[in-house]
Amino acid sequence: MNEKSKNAKYLNIFRDYAEHFLIYSFIGWIYESIWCCMIYHHRGFINRGFLFGPWLPIYGIGFFIILGIFRLLKIKKPIPVFIIGAVIATTAELIASYIIDAAIGRSLWDYTGYFMNFEGRIALVPGLMFGLMICAAICLIHPAIIKFQNRIKTSKIHNICFLVIAVLFLIDLISRIWLGSNI
Repeated sequence: MNEKSKNAKYLNIFRDYAEHFLIYSFIGWIYESIWCCMIYHHRGFINRGFLFGPWLPIYGIGFFIILGIFRLLKIKKPIPVFIIGAVIATTAELIASYIIDAAIGRSLWDYTGYFMNFEGRIALVPGLMFGLMICAAICLIHPAIIKFQNRIKTSKIHNICFLVIAVLFLIDLISRIWLGSNI
């Protein structure tokens, strides 16, 4: 394999992973926006992200962690993926709640009124929702994304769309330094 083709291969791998990050950040943003509209009985749009754009990077990062764990454990069947995913996500949410409280002095969510909640930080229903999302991502969405990426890998339109979205994301992320949080 020559140097040029090796570089192209690594660039494609980077692009694929960056797309995964952006896709799951977008899915997380949609989930949070809908979930919060339902929780707070808010009619209309709620942007739950700390960025202006339609992405929550914690979901992109979280997906890579979850994917890595499931690949390491070699778990692919839906029921174990759901159960283990719900436990991992709920544990991560609990830990994150303490870190966020310590970092910014307030919590960003409160499950106090929910069945089987712990200090309003975690609860049964959100944990089950995370389990369902992880199961859908690992068993359905991610394989479909990879299949789609393999079909359009060399498309110029695909590369241009990716570049535009990635640049918009980076601008949004960098602008937070000067503009502060969107929350």
